[in-house]
Amino acid sequence: MKILRIEQIKNLGTFSDFQWNESCDDFKKYNFFYGWNYSGKTTLSRIFKCLEDKSIHPNFPLLQFKLNIDDGNKITEKDIGNDFDIRVFNEEFIEENFKWNDENHEISPVLILGKESIELKEEREKLEKEKLEKEKRKNDLKRERDSKRTNFNDLLTEKATNIRGIIGITNQKEFDRPKLEKEINNIKENYKENILNEKEYQSLLDTLKSRTDFKIISKVEIKLELNNYINEVRNIMSKRIISQQIIEKFKDNPKLNSWVREGIELHKNETTCQFCGNTLPSDLIERLSKHFSDEFDSIIKEIEDEKVKIENHNKSMEKINFTDMARLFPDFQENYEEIRIQLKNELDNYCRLLKDLKGKLDLKKEKPFEKLDFEEIKSNQEQIENIVEQINDIIKGNNEKVQNLENGKNNAKDKIIKHLTAKVIENNDYFNEKQTIDNYEEQINRLNDSISNIEKQIEQINQQIESKSIGAKRINEYLEKFFNDNKLKLNLLENGKYQIFRDEEIAKNLSTGERNIISLIYFFTRLEEVNFNLNQSIIFIDDPVSSLDSNHIFKVYGFLNEKLNIFDQLFITTHNFDFFNLLKDFSRGKSRSNESAFFLIKKVSNSSGTKRSIIEDLPKMLKDFKSEYNYLFSILKNFNEKEDKANFEFLYLMPNIARRFLELYLYMKYPNGQEFKVKCKKFLENRDMEKITILKILNEYSHEENIEHATRFPDIYEVENCVNYILSIIEEKDEEHYKALCEYLEIKNS
Repeated sequence: MKILRIEQIKNLGTFSDFQWNESCDDFKKYNFFYGWNYSGKTTLSRIFKCLEDKSIHPNFPLLQFKLNIDDGNKITEKDIGNDFDIRVFNEEFIEENFKWNDENHEISPVLILGKESIELKEEREKLEKEKLEKEKRKNDLKRERDSKRTNFNDLLTEKATNIRGIIGITNQKEFDRPKLEKEINNIKENYKENILNEKEYQSLLDTLKSRTDFKIISKVEIKLELNNYINEVRNIMSKRIISQQIIEKFKDNPKLNSWVREGIELHKNETTCQFCGNTLPSDLIERLSKHFSDEFDSIIKEIEDEKVKIENHNKSMEKINFTDMARLFPDFQENYEEIRIQLKNELDNYCRLLKDLKGKLDLKKEKPFEKLDFEEIKSNQEQIENIVEQINDIIKGNNEKVQNLENGKNNAKDKIIKHLTAKVIENNDYFNEKQTIDNYEEQINRLNDSISNIEKQIEQINQQIESKSIGAKRINEYLEKFFNDNKLKLNLLENGKYQIFRDEEIAKNLSTGERNIISLIYFFTRLEEVNFNLNQSIIFIDDPVSSLDSNHIFKVYGFLNEKLNIFDQLFITTHNFDFFNLLKDFSRGKSRSNESAFFLIKKVSNSSGTKRSIIEDLPKMLKDFKSEYNYLFSILKNFNEKEDKANFEFLYLMPNIARRFLELYLYMKYPNGQEFKVKCKKFLENRDMEKITILKILNEYSHEENIEHATRFPDIYEVENCVNYILSIIEEKDEEHYKALCEYLEIKNS
């Protein structure tokens, strides 16, 4: 939000019936007002202060105003009480926060969101007391809940134990208190439907307690290979060795053949016979090796491999065991045992056939050079497969009966558990007892939430109280920059407020400049409150350099220059022309030249002598002048030359203007540090008549030092003579200086 103009003001001191001058520029982001003392600057700030304080100023109960804002709406006195991001630094702010005549005065905290520290501490104590009360109540409830819950859980544990005993469960974990509670939750909506009559209950109990040693029996699985082995042995028997040089006597004598084959391995790399010791013929091993060729080795290996396979298979058949018939239901036992014996007999015959195959392979091993006839073996593999199928049918029938019995027992067990669980609900007022415990739990949870919320509030208050020390630190950093030492500082007191100290003692006899600097720093530190959005704020600063020397004026400007860019809209008033020139320099930046507006606040009077304040665009001459001295001279000279002096716009202010001009002139002419009156009398030596007129006007009507004269309008004739005397004496005594002032004025007017 930005304020564009003050459309009207009524009943506010010298702004008794103010109307915005349509020829005047609208307000911009930066708005600077120049006006002499008593022109109405502070009075103007009070409109903004009313919006900040949300109340009509007590001295102006009939105040009316209308402010135009940038969204097309208007703010009036009727909107006081609404929230506006407006802060004002003026005399009233200083009076509210500082009592300079009371050395024990304590400054309100900075970062406390508008609350006094003592109020926060009282609120914290109240919250802590409330927290203790709620914690006591919570602990009482927890004891009652725990006692109730323990008794309730003991009851459920006992009931779960009873149910395990009835059902015959030996493993406690299979049905304990949590399992009982889970079962209760499963049937709670219709638990009465699960209650059995005595006959139903007893029947299910009999089923549950019936014989339980019948188990599921695995099917018989036998991998038969006899047919494959018959084919493989038949194939081996049909093979013969044809590609080598056969030694006939070896061929006809299998034992000799085998003996020689083993002897070859023993006599490799030997020259003598290991049996008789005679020398071996040199070509013996070679001739024998041609008899035992690779083809011979291959068929012998094939025979041996096949024998191993058959032997292993035979061993696996011999290890087959069968389920004892006693594990089956009686009505399956006889048939099972009859078929089992058949299967055992056939398997024995099966193993004999395997041994026959091994015998044929042994025969072939003795006669590898011949193709042998294979005497056909009649396989019983198919008979065994048929018998296995029959025995598995019996096992299947038995298993189905076991399964049905198990399902029946499980069904009976489930119904009995539901029945007993429902009786627990019915006989022990379960739901009311559970609801009582749940009610305790809900109350405890609500108290926990409430306590947690109180703890957060206490923490927030502690953070706010703690943040005050941050505010003090920041203020003291600013003070050290201003005064180039840390002698003057704010100390945080135990009550959460501040006191001003100098050299570790309560500060006494602070100068007016020191007071103004402390006030201004304190104001800006308060602007940094955690709930105040500086980027959307409107700040009004009234005469921040009042009673400051030139060195401190520059420091104040430097301090403000760091802050001014962060506000949404700024208003600064001043009577100090040097400071006003600095503000003009501030506005000359590229980004600020189009965002700055300059205004003159002055007090004028009508023909009846009624004083009123007006706002107008800053005159070009005043805006162009870098020296207040030149500007004051232009007003005095213009007044002196004007015929209709009664309607001169600055008539009411002419005593102030004349005094201010003469002060500046005498300061340059007599830079000896003497008082104004001493310098003035020296300047007016030997001019008694002029001295009387000038001193009367300057002393009685300027700065409103005389209460009696301040209430009436100055005599025009006396003012005219006073101005004329001042200009004529300067022209006479300092002609070159006077001409330079006139020449400068002509240049500015051209």
